[in-house]
Amino acid sequence: MRRIEAVMAVFIVSVLLAVPLASAGFNSANTIIVLPTTKVVNNTPLHINEDAIAGAKLGAFLVLNGIETKTYTKTVKVPVEYHSVLISDENQTYVLTSDDMPDLGLNFGTEPVGDAVVLRVNFSRVLYNSTKHAAEFLDRSVEIIFNENTTPLDIGGNYKVVYTNVDGRDVMYFYNYQYSTGNTSSLGDWVKMGSWKIHFIDIDTNQMKTLVELYYPGGSVKLTSLLKGTYYLMYILSNGTFKFESYTSSPTTEIDTLLKEGAKEIFLFTPTDFFIGINQAKMVTYDYWFYKKVRQYGDGDVYSGQWVWDIQPENNLYVLYLHVNGTEYPTVFVGSNSALQIPIKSWNLKLVPVFNRTADGGAITGILGYRFVRTTYVTKSVSITAPAVTATNDVNSLIVNDTYILDNGLPKDKNVVIIGGWVSNKAWEVLEKAYGTDKVNELKNELMSKGYIVAKLKNPYNPNYYVVILAGKTYRETAKAVEEFIKSAG
Repeated sequence: MRRIEAVMAVFIVSVLLAVPLASAGFNSANTIIVLPTTKVVNNTPLHINEDAIAGAKLGAFLVLNGIETKTYTKTVKVPVEYHSVLISDENQTYVLTSDDMPDLGLNFGTEPVGDAVVLRVNFSRVLYNSTKHAAEFLDRSVEIIFNENTTPLDIGGNYKVVYTNVDGRDVMYFYNYQYSTGNTSSLGDWVKMGSWKIHFIDIDTNQMKTLVELYYPGGSVKLTSLLKGTYYLMYILSNGTFKFESYTSSPTTEIDTLLKEGAKEIFLFTPTDFFIGINQAKMVTYDYWFYKKVRQYGDGDVYSGQWVWDIQPENNLYVLYLHVNGTEYPTVFVGSNSALQIPIKSWNLKLVPVFNRTADGGAITGILGYRFVRTTYVTKSVSITAPAVTATNDVNSLIVNDTYILDNGLPKDKNVVIIGGWVSNKAWEVLEKAYGTDKVNELKNELMSKGYIVAKLKNPYNPNYYVVILAGKTYRETAKAVEEFIKSAG
């Protein structure tokens, strides 16, 4: 009998490792088998041989019943490369457009107008270096031209680019910009923009004005009235000085001046109406404009690596170019299996030289031309069909004796299969407590009448699980009950 238990344990462990997957029906992870103990040797209860064989067979079935085929689907990002046509080097100035790269996916044009960006290569400044067997890129050999509508910077939201000249140096300022009309507030409300705060403490709908606490960036508070139709300008200069001013009309010129001076913040606020709202609440309607400087660059400032800025305020343009000066910005060489990376990361764009080689495909002898290569990512769903296993990781918990049930009662988180009748299996005593004497007598009468029973009852402590009784008058009928259950549950 111990040999049967040992074989059963080895079989279960060798077939499967425990995997915590959900599986419908009966399996070794959600079921325990209760065998009878009618004989005790050296204080150790032993299973009846024939019932042990039936239990081992049922245990093997439960393990196998936990194996099923499932399809697993995962979403992955797959890189896709797009190539331009081969671009010959004829000392020309070349501009990349979708004509040469239909799958470019970027708004490139021949002129920096609207939302178009210009990517320009001056091939007269791109050489073949026979010593290094590489393409040699000189100063300003590659340029990227932007206008006020385009930016390589991750600013987010609306923005405004302002070009100016400071002490003889061309400079551009990037402002995060907000504009909102028809806003309403009532007594006690706040308007907070950047370093400025307005607190409404009184609203006069007759005289069309509101009394507010104006909180300055430095922390001071001023009590002032804001009138309908008046524009209130609050700003912080580049040197940290802050001011509050009022105007009878929109101070467009003043704002433009402040922007070109590189003001840190500009907040324009104007009340547009006063009225009585729901529940007689006094309300004020207002518009506002807000600018916050987030970046600034000047001629020669580095964007990334050897890519630097050339600001052209007279044309409202700003240019990123590959800078080479032989010292802190060394000559750029691009050899075999390498590329010149365009610095805008979101573009994933590079310029790749295509080399001439000897007849055997070995040594590099020159440059055949160039290609632009862009990498994008597409989302794909990948499906894999594989076995899914639901099995116990503890074979000792799969088959227990009836004394375990007597001591612990019916488990609430498992199916229970009781093998053997009430004479041999003491678990029937627990059945009487769980289902009552009448129900147990009904099962006994059915067994005596038919010779065996396959009874499936809801677990009284958890209806998601079952208590199954497989019992017969003799071990042969019990084995028959086990066979019938296996067929019905398979």
